[in-house]
Amino acid sequence: MERPLIINDHDKIEEVYKRSEEYLKNHNVLQEEIATYLWAYHQVGDLVPQTIESFWSGHFFPFAESYYELENSFELCKQGFYRHSLFALRCVLELAVIGLYFDKDDQAHMDVQKWLHSEDPTPHFQKSLMRLFELEYYRLFNEKFALQQEIKDIYSVLSDFVHSRGYAYSTTGQSLSNFNQFNESSLRRYVEIMKKVVKGIITMLLLKYPIGMRELPLWGKFGLNSPVGGFLDESSQHWVLTILDEDTKEVLQSISSNDPLVNEAVRHILVMPDLTEEQLKKQRAEWDDIMEKHDAKKQKTDGDV
Repeated sequence: MERPLIINDHDKIEEVYKRSEEYLKNHNVLQEEIATYLWAYHQVGDLVPQTIESFWSGHFFPFAESYYELENSFELCKQGFYRHSLFALRCVLELAVIGLYFDKDDQAHMDVQKWLHSEDPTPHFQKSLMRLFELEYYRLFNEKFALQQEIKDIYSVLSDFVHSRGYAYSTTGQSLSNFNQFNESSLRRYVEIMKKVVKGIITMLLLKYPIGMRELPLWGKFGLNSPVGGFLDESSQHWVLTILDEDTKEVLQSISSNDPLVNEAVRHILVMPDLTEEQLKKQRAEWDDIMEKHDAKKQKTDGDV
């Protein structure tokens, strides 16, 4: 059987990827900006609470999948699948909003279950967003910055690409051809929309989990045994806040500073004694022992296959 004729074949896609990589290499500021937003979104995942009740519940799945789709969207963009990269960006936004919606009452570990196991349909995006902005901190922030409308507008633009709202939003309209080819304006359009999506999601996460605005000396207090989830450490907070403007940070900081539960958690951490060098040394030895046992177990498992 002859090889099927495909106009948009792998060779053309590889060529677009090569040109995208060269373009980003020659536009270092743009490449660093993309890297900053991707890393900020990766780091903000630490803010989602991971309690004994919720740790294996699957409540983190929407956020994990959202970040996975963010990476996918960027890779699709570099290959010249510009319209499809925006499909993936809409998934990034939808999954993040759904994750927050399931935790609106701090019960995500229970409320996510039927959806997680594909028993319930995915919550409607607009209804989920509306419910979130009924929460106090979302409402307060929205009065100053109209964030709800901003998220709706981003979603609307992404939906135009998903539904091909005429030539300008079509696959052909992005590549200016019936096959993938590099298009600078389409790549830059993707970056601008991606930045809006990431900034909007991070802002919503900080409104739900305002402790993320507080500087916490987690390394000094916990060392290698820092809490899993629910906080941003010194490094992750830096990257998360880097992408936010000063006015946004000021309002988020005010909300955080006036939250009694946040203040109690912060006070509890700050009064803890700092770890001594001997305690840190003991932690490192314990972690080394755990890793050695893990590697030995993995080698045995691989050998049995």
